[in-house]
Amino acid sequence: MKTILILSWLLISSLSFASHIVGGEIYYDNLGGNQYRVTIKLYRDCFSTGAQFDNPLPLTIFDGNGTMVLNVDVPFPGSQVLPLQFSNPCINPPTNVCVEEAIYQKVITLPTNINGFTLSYQRCCRGPNVVNLLVPDDTGLTLTTEIPAPPLGALVNSSPRFNNFPPLVVCNNDELIFDHAATDPDGDSLVYELCTPFHGGTSAMPVVNPASAPPYTPVNWSGGFSATQPFGGNSPINLDPVTGLLTASPQNLGLYAVGVCVYEYRNGVQIGVTRRDFLFKVINCDISLESIITEQVNTPGFVSFCDGLTFTFDNQSYGGSNYEWDFGVAGTTSDQSTNFEPTFTFPAEGMYQVTLIVNPGWACSDTTVETFYFYEEITNTFDQPDSMCITGNLYDFEGEGQYSGMGTQYLWTFDGHANVDSVQTEDVTGVVFDTSGFIPITFHIEENGCTSSYIDSVFIFMEPTINFYIDPALHCAPAQVLFQDSSDADAPITYLWTFGDGQSSTHQNPIHVYDNPGLYDVSLNIKVTEGCMVDTTLTKPAFIDVKPSPNSAFFVTPTVTDIFHNTFTFEDLSHEGVEHYYYFNDSVFTSDRFTTHIYQEGGYHRPYQLLINEWGCRDSSYISVYIYPLTTIYAPNAFTPNGSGVNDVFKIVIYDISEFSLEIYNRWGELIHESFDKNVGWDGKNLQGEMVKDGTYIWKIKFTNSEGVREEQLGHVNVLK
Repeated sequence: MKTILILSWLLISSLSFASHIVGGEIYYDNLGGNQYRVTIKLYRDCFSTGAQFDNPLPLTIFDGNGTMVLNVDVPFPGSQVLPLQFSNPCINPPTNVCVEEAIYQKVITLPTNINGFTLSYQRCCRGPNVVNLLVPDDTGLTLTTEIPAPPLGALVNSSPRFNNFPPLVVCNNDELIFDHAATDPDGDSLVYELCTPFHGGTSAMPVVNPASAPPYTPVNWSGGFSATQPFGGNSPINLDPVTGLLTASPQNLGLYAVGVCVYEYRNGVQIGVTRRDFLFKVINCDISLESIITEQVNTPGFVSFCDGLTFTFDNQSYGGSNYEWDFGVAGTTSDQSTNFEPTFTFPAEGMYQVTLIVNPGWACSDTTVETFYFYEEITNTFDQPDSMCITGNLYDFEGEGQYSGMGTQYLWTFDGHANVDSVQTEDVTGVVFDTSGFIPITFHIEENGCTSSYIDSVFIFMEPTINFYIDPALHCAPAQVLFQDSSDADAPITYLWTFGDGQSSTHQNPIHVYDNPGLYDVSLNIKVTEGCMVDTTLTKPAFIDVKPSPNSAFFVTPTVTDIFHNTFTFEDLSHEGVEHYYYFNDSVFTSDRFTTHIYQEGGYHRPYQLLINEWGCRDSSYISVYIYPLTTIYAPNAFTPNGSGVNDVFKIVIYDISEFSLEIYNRWGELIHESFDKNVGWDGKNLQGEMVKDGTYIWKIKFTNSEGVREEQLGHVNVLK
């Protein structure tokens, strides 16, 4: 991981504090007896429009009961602008940064007090841009420390003081490492902790003189922030309680209040606490050069840590021109490269710390270290066992493959269909499966963080079942029956059917014809000679019921005639029927056993008889008759369209034709009527719907005869009214 170590402090003027306070602390030194030198360090933004440093600074001392003992003025000693310092020379510093420091000191003499003392200074304000506080521009600070009571060494103690002021500007998405340790002049034990800063003055009372008595009110954190999460939950921060080393990885831009407490212990008993209240500003740093090695799992082409010992590194550094790699092989210097993206073969499996220095030896140089793991590929397998019948199946499995077996973790799973859910040994015995079919088996191993899985299957034969069926239907002799096998087995089946009438078949789904009525037993024998082996027979008594069929027969006269003698007589000659029907193939039928029928068209006709008996069995027969085709035209020579209902329409009678049309012309040859239906005549009206005068008119018909020949006929008709 990329690390930037910053031991200086910064503040960008764009913080735009409505007030001026950046941070501060207070500590003291015992000068002997009841005399103490008190030091107050204050920091403010040079560009702030808020108040200047207090002159004088009001310092208030309380006894252990919270009663004010002294309120002294500490004169302003002047201030100095602190120089900008970066431990990373590759960061381009901001140009408008200014923080000034004032170090107030005052020697005070305290009265004897068995309860100890509290030293406090209060001021407002922090400014409106603090992200992690509620109402920050109306939130001040309280700097305070404690002088312990006499039983714990009062009046002979000097408080701890922090060695370095933290950086006020840190880089977003980079790791901050800051030495936040303190020094105790008396050699007391120190314990460090992130703590909540104290509220102080307000905008209504920016200078609190004298300071209010303890205990003090903590600041109010905004949602998602706390003393231990001052940058928010997604930005880790840690303060080592023993060393005071502060590490953080801010993930969000902004200005953040942070509190650090150092607890002072003597002989195992806490005697005091010193607080530091300061601000962090998280910005996007302008870094001109950075060393970046792509993490192993994000390197292009990465498959796993077990992809062999040869690896090509991905260099994402920028701003550099020279590169120095060290691949972390102990005891040698031959594991180095100056290539931009080198390929290196490691001598053995294991973990390696790979170092990349960009521009080594330059003033602007950067180093990064990444951890890599390299192992040979591992593989695993097992032999697929033979298939077994589900009844009595029992399996053993042996794991094998390319792996060391030293610290290897194993996992067998059987898809939830075995007497064990999983097994964590290399070999497995006594596995019984509870279902048939293909069952997946997974053998998984893990070694040195590398994994390999092998999946195969075992086939378990099901116990064969035997059954058959036919579609429900009425069977009439001679009855054709389709037998359908519904037996089931995971291996080939041999079939033998017996149909109860002396006949048999070896087909799976045979078709058999029963010639005679009756009840028939049907048997099916199946044999399976692989897997779950069986030889079994299923017999279904009286499974087939064949009913007798009626006999259709009839006589018709004549069988050959012409269109003028087109009446046919039908005589029933059938047997065993209860329903009789004649169908004449011209959309006419009858249930009369003895009947006549007139065909209007010439040519062949095929009337048939349908006979149904009491069980619903049917029989039919037909006879062909023939009528000689003849185109015969009958046209009246006169009609009287007077509305009397008698002879009102002129209609031409014609048979065995198609595509008919009728045209009427007057004596001047003018068309006065036209129709295309031979069954529709002329009512004596012209095309305008007017009745014509008495007289003689010409008719013309066009048609296609029964032989398919187009014909025309002309004639005369007289209109008489």
